[in-house]
Amino acid sequence: MITRHERGGVIWVDLESPTRDELRSVVEEFSIDSQVEEEIIAPTPYPLFVASQDYAYLILHFPTAEVSGGTRNQEIDFIVGKNFFITARYEVVGTILSLHKAFEAEELLGIPSSGGAPMLLERLLRRLYSSMGEETERVARSLERIEQDIFSGKERKTVRAISEAGRILLRFETTLIRHTEALTAFLEELQTPAFFGKKFAKQASRIEAERSHAASLVMSFRAVARELRTTNDSLLSSSQNEIMKVFTFMSVAFLPLMFIAALFGMHTKHGPILGHPHDFWVIILFMLGIEMLLILYMRLKKWI
Repeated sequence: MITRHERGGVIWVDLESPTRDELRSVVEEFSIDSQVEEEIIAPTPYPLFVASQDYAYLILHFPTAEVSGGTRNQEIDFIVGKNFFITARYEVVGTILSLHKAFEAEELLGIPSSGGAPMLLERLLRRLYSSMGEETERVARSLERIEQDIFSGKERKTVRAISEAGRILLRFETTLIRHTEALTAFLEELQTPAFFGKKFAKQASRIEAERSHAASLVMSFRAVARELRTTNDSLLSSSQNEIMKVFTFMSVAFLPLMFIAALFGMHTKHGPILGHPHDFWVIILFMLGIEMLLILYMRLKKWI
């Protein structure tokens, strides 16, 4: 599908899941190299920047969190010329759809466009990075719920939730780091005289600032996730230690009782106390005395 806007002497063409014929028609209209066409058709695993005399080509991936858990990368191809701007993607990207709606509303209201292709590029890239920031904030809210669960005695239930939040933030952080080199080269190329010149420096700095803001958000909340994981692991270890402590105490407490029972259970003719009218109760009292002395000793040693 091709969506087209023409405002302020600038043409924006957005390709969503284009057919080969649709892509070729756009490539031929703007004299784009056939190699770029092949790059758009095939998925690219990493960010890529290619400079040409008439346009700059950039591939970026923007991760988004899925409802079922985890993340997926959305690849967006940007081709920028002096008077045209092309975006290509193979799935729905909410940020681009919202920008289309904003353009349509502005066209209906007769709001004039200013800034040309540089302003359009800034507007889209800043929205994309801002959207990543919003997704990061959503993960941060889930971390707040996880923190409440951890200190409410639900350490075991939060293990998976912490892992999922950490995995999302790790994907976000990795993606933003990979953007750095390609995006910087792309923005520097657009500041050359062949494109927008030094006047594009302000837009470039604002785009980079938005990316840096998203990266710092991800980094800070990733640190929070790591701290929560460490705290949760500590509480789980403490809980397990308490359980082991109880079982150890029970084992130690019953050991002398089992020894005494086995001792008086031996088949001997002249065992002490055995045969006495109150031999059973004497042995029970002896056991209780030993047990009380053992408990007192453990308390003095602060083992219990």
